[in-house]
Amino acid sequence: MLRVGILGCGVIAAKICDSLKGNRKVRIEGVASRERAKAKKFAAAHCPDAKVFTGYEKLAKSPDIDLIYIATPNTYHYEHAIMCIKEYKNVLIEKPFAMSRAEADSIFFEAKNRGVFVAEAMWTSYLPLHKKALEWIEKGRIGQIKYVTANLGYDIESIPRLNSTVLGGGSYLDLGVYTTNFALSFMGDDIKVSRVFARKDSSGIDRDTTYSLETDDGAILGNFYVTMCANTDKDGVVTGERGKIRFTNINNYRKITLYSADDVMLDEAEADKNYLKGYVYEFESCANAISKGLIQAPEMPWSRTVRICQINDTIRSMM
Repeated sequence: MLRVGILGCGVIAAKICDSLKGNRKVRIEGVASRERAKAKKFAAAHCPDAKVFTGYEKLAKSPDIDLIYIATPNTYHYEHAIMCIKEYKNVLIEKPFAMSRAEADSIFFEAKNRGVFVAEAMWTSYLPLHKKALEWIEKGRIGQIKYVTANLGYDIESIPRLNSTVLGGGSYLDLGVYTTNFALSFMGDDIKVSRVFARKDSSGIDRDTTYSLETDDGAILGNFYVTMCANTDKDGVVTGERGKIRFTNINNYRKITLYSADDVMLDEAEADKNYLKGYVYEFESCANAISKGLIQAPEMPWSRTVRICQINDTIRSMM
């Protein structure tokens, strides 16, 4: 049984605790906040059997915790990850993993030196339908990939943290990491940013971002769009020489559909009825990896996270 500590009591942390209730491989053992009242309220609502810690350091030092899930605001991920790793705690870090490639490199350097497991909580990479799509592609069902596109938009501009430069707000850091991970999953890691357009407010926060990627050899092109101002269809398409795969909701796959080159449906796979509890897959992956003595998750290796951070740096510099 993997004993998990929750560092930060936000919305996603609550969803994760709810998803893991009754899980036989993972148990929420502790919850930490700087404010005890907040941690107690969170635990009572989402994991009543968990121990409440006042202060993140106490959670990091607890001998009863095997892995710490870092769910604090974006700009604090690096600080809290380093703190946990120095206490030899395995960590799962909410996306975006870090604010720069330099921060990511530093986290992995410290983890490697201590033999500590670290993974990015890019939950879509752990989902069964993501793996099924990769399987279809590996079997050559759409042929050589030529074009990838995806969008992800929610009407969430009223959320305070998304409007804060101090907390790493903006549409790209909150949503664009999903479309970039989608791109890397199907275009490969050898890609570059060719174009970026962002609509910013007076504080410099990007409300919407459109960007294009291409492989270094120019063989695959990709176009992506994210917004925090409207609910989009959230779909993605991977087009190959002999067909394409359409993804219904790239942020939490509901269905993937395989088509021939002339748009005849050939196959499809749907998420099970518990798709809203999909967070369990990333935690079970962590449990399996740690039990085997691994320090990386097969679904989200360090090289992928570093590449996302590097692309993030480039996109933000081009806005």
